[in-house]
Amino acid sequence: MGARIGSFASDEARARVLAAYDRAMAYWPEPRDERDVKTAYGTTRVYGYGTKNDGVPVVLLHGQSAAPVEWAPHVAALGDGRRVFAVDRVGEPGYSTQTAPVRTPGDMAGWLEEVLAGLGLARVHLVGHSYGGWVALNQAVHAPGRVASVAVYDPPRALAPLKAGFVFGAVAQFVGPEGFRTRWFDELIGPTGLPAEEAEVQARFSLQAIRGFRIRLLPPQHMSDEELRGITAPAFVLLGGESRVHDARRAGERARRVMPGARVEVVPGAGHGIPVAVFNDRVPEFLREAEDRQDARP
Repeated sequence: MGARIGSFASDEARARVLAAYDRAMAYWPEPRDERDVKTAYGTTRVYGYGTKNDGVPVVLLHGQSAAPVEWAPHVAALGDGRRVFAVDRVGEPGYSTQTAPVRTPGDMAGWLEEVLAGLGLARVHLVGHSYGGWVALNQAVHAPGRVASVAVYDPPRALAPLKAGFVFGAVAQFVGPEGFRTRWFDELIGPTGLPAEEAEVQARFSLQAIRGFRIRLLPPQHMSDEELRGITAPAFVLLGGESRVHDARRAGERARRVMPGARVEVVPGAGHGIPVAVFNDRVPEFLREAEDRQDARP
């Protein structure tokens, strides 16, 4: 069982990765709070932002080895009039502690359901990037009871196969020289509009995390047409037009075909990293529209 549980490579690696994590979290806006939620899969760290509770809260699900630090430039935009929670996933580098393996999509949905219940959240907008986008879509399929809407950016494998070059590069990250790892990561993320200093701090954390943590994540799963058609909550799919992870146009065409009513947009020139200006404009707008649709129901 231990082989299926993520862990730091050493005590020294833990200290190094968490120091980089803390430096990146310094970019999060205030007011910020944090709490730990116990689940059957381990203790999950959750960061909260804001004090207003007028709207349905947003729950943020980060990309692999990105942690809640990646949401720093988006929290304030998403938290206009509502609480925002960013979940530090078990099995990844951060302050959560995994105690049981996540073997299936049902396990992943069960873990997140426990987190949402532990936070006392009856309805949430799920917003996910990359692997977190798959987690959000998976939740809307396997445990939709609390899902008010789902918005995802560039979810890998859910909508289209992974590109061979991405798979090769991801594996090489663990064995390649420092220069290769940095260059590959920068090319993967692409232009985001994030200030250079903040982008460097975030990238430094992710690169430290990749080398300093033995990740044991369930791979993102291909989602069947039947599963995607079964998502009844309002959905927004944003894709990087130049994503190195998958064919964005193919993914977008499939989303439009099998997710009736979903809003789908391919962002020209964007890579796998979240384009800050586009995301901070489109996603809050989508959340307002989703709530208006809910309020308009008889």
